[in-house]
Amino acid sequence: MSPGTAANVGTSGPTADIDLTRRRIVGFLCDRGAQAIPHPHGTLFEHLVGTEQLLRAWGCSDTVALGGLAHAVYGTDGFAPHLLEWSERHELVELAGADVEAIVYLYASCDRGATYPQLGKDGPVAFRDRFSDRTFEPSPAALQDFVDLTLANEIEIAAPGSGDQAPLWLVELVEQIQSRASAAAGLGVRTVLGPG
Repeated sequence: MSPGTAANVGTSGPTADIDLTRRRIVGFLCDRGAQAIPHPHGTLFEHLVGTEQLLRAWGCSDTVALGGLAHAVYGTDGFAPHLLEWSERHELVELAGADVEAIVYLYASCDRGATYPQLGKDGPVAFRDRFSDRTFEPSPAALQDFVDLTLANEIEIAAPGSGDQAPLWLVELVEQIQSRASAAAGLGVRTVLGPG
């Protein structure tokens, strides 16, 4: 990791470092045109900020929240537009730190068709990387961060408002993967969707 990267981003890292890293990510997103890319209910930039805000509201770590802010930089299995080629990961590492980039890469690389069905079952998950065509077992911590980010992403897209009923697909996804979420994200999801 080069000097000046946010290697210590996390819940115990200095606020100044976190704020600086966030500003750098926001600047990168704007420089790459995220504000001009259409996304359900607005722009990609608005979605990324909304996802970060949900993760922060739920009490997830700064690293996960910053991962949420950058989660579609490489595109995703559900959203093809991207701001950076996955083969240029070093650029995001230099910008946001290795821990944040690792969350972003894991999220973006997920082959959802191969991976999601396993999330509702007990035991290890054979995670398929759609970029490298590699299957591996992520650490429990990495998988938890992935699930937290997945929940925030999908809830931000569905945007259930006060009194609105959440779409069935979202309820089913939450029921399928919530047991692998952090306690903070699990509580946050229940706050948004209600007990269920």
